[in-house]
Amino acid sequence: MATPDSNSSRFALLKAIPGVERLKAVLSKDSGSRGGERYRRAGITASSSFVTKALNVLISFLSVPLTVHYLGAERYGVWLTISSLLTWMSMTDFGLAGNALINVLAEASGKEDREGAQHYSASCFWALTGVGVVTGAAALASFRYIPWRRVFQVSAATSTHELQFACALTLGFLVLNFPLSMQQSIYSAYQDGYLANMWGIGANSLALFALVVVSRSHGGLPQLVLALSGTRAAVGIANYFFLFRRYYWLKPSPFAVRWVCVKRLFSLGSKYLVTQLASLGIYQSQPIIITQMMGPKYVVIFVVAYKIIALPMDLAYMATAPFISAFGEAKARMDWGWIKDAYMKANKASLIFGMPILAVLALFAKPIIRVWAGAAAVPSTSLIVGLTLYTALGIAFMTVGQLLVGLERVNALALSLVLCALAIIGSSIAVAPRWGLTGIALCMAGAKMVTYWPIQLRELRRIFRETHAHLREPVTEPVA
Repeated sequence: MATPDSNSSRFALLKAIPGVERLKAVLSKDSGSRGGERYRRAGITASSSFVTKALNVLISFLSVPLTVHYLGAERYGVWLTISSLLTWMSMTDFGLAGNALINVLAEASGKEDREGAQHYSASCFWALTGVGVVTGAAALASFRYIPWRRVFQVSAATSTHELQFACALTLGFLVLNFPLSMQQSIYSAYQDGYLANMWGIGANSLALFALVVVSRSHGGLPQLVLALSGTRAAVGIANYFFLFRRYYWLKPSPFAVRWVCVKRLFSLGSKYLVTQLASLGIYQSQPIIITQMMGPKYVVIFVVAYKIIALPMDLAYMATAPFISAFGEAKARMDWGWIKDAYMKANKASLIFGMPILAVLALFAKPIIRVWAGAAAVPSTSLIVGLTLYTALGIAFMTVGQLLVGLERVNALALSLVLCALAIIGSSIAVAPRWGLTGIALCMAGAKMVTYWPIQLRELRRIFRETHAHLREPVTEPVA
């Protein structure tokens, strides 16, 4: 934990800037109670997440007019598909750097166990480094044997060298990202997600500047990869120096690695890996399916419409994600009353703010897309309706998923996500030739309804029954 001296010195060089002292007071002021402190930190993290998301949306909005016109529909569709493949391949970390690390570090924080936290931090870092080395070796050995042109279904208009170079860079940044990927989890576990968001704002600002430079020079696919992935990787490396200076007890010394910690991370991470792969099937499979079934030019229409309509679901996720570590820390302290109260408030807020925003975006989606991406990217009304239904269900179930993650109820979450992903992929492939993009959107909404509703809500009722039993027990603070 940072000392008072280190907290004051951290802002020493910024005192001359107006408003910095007030910002420092907001970020460091204690609310006076354990439950109030959780709400305060969750609020700060959510607020900074909205700023980060606004910058991400700005990059997404600017990247379309900046790149689609000179790249063309096919090459831009390839770029979108590369982004989806990168997200798929990032799951090869076996779930170590995500919610598994958040759970164990939040538990250690609740028990005030710094030594155990260092064991988990070091074990995760070196396990991810090993995964990155193995992945890089496998990619290097098999790269020349992969038929990249057939994978992306491109015509002669797209250069083979350009396509291969872009894919090679993507794989390189993928390998580098393995040890860097645990940064967000550490900040989140200690309910300091706003710091991760500040670094994210810096990375995205630099990426936006690089994107403008590349678009002005009409750079190709490799230059786009460098502009977006390369700048973020550079900021991520700088972030590591700050991270382990703030949380000095988490420095990943090789001597702090413990096999029992590696085993627990892999055991818990493998369950989260299932949920991550299933989530990719739910959220990221559409560009690949559309590319193979309909052609890459239709990817632009679907992805642009999805980015507009699904924005409220992303906002609901950012508002509720800070509660994951708070739920875990409260569970370690047996504060079940706060857990139930926080869930009810977060779920209510998601519905109250998310649904009206969704209605407005659905109503004005067509004119927004026409101005943003051009007339060729404007979706049909039926596609907008299908994506709206899908997003409404995502908002309704968002807080349930965060609660299941925070309390490590992974089995119910994994089952619902796997069934939903299988339903979406199978039904989308079946209906795409006949019903096109609208059929895919309706399949997404229907699959989420028939899988999430019976499984996740049943587990939620079970948690509330257990909560009533725990509320009869006194809340105890752990002995440091």
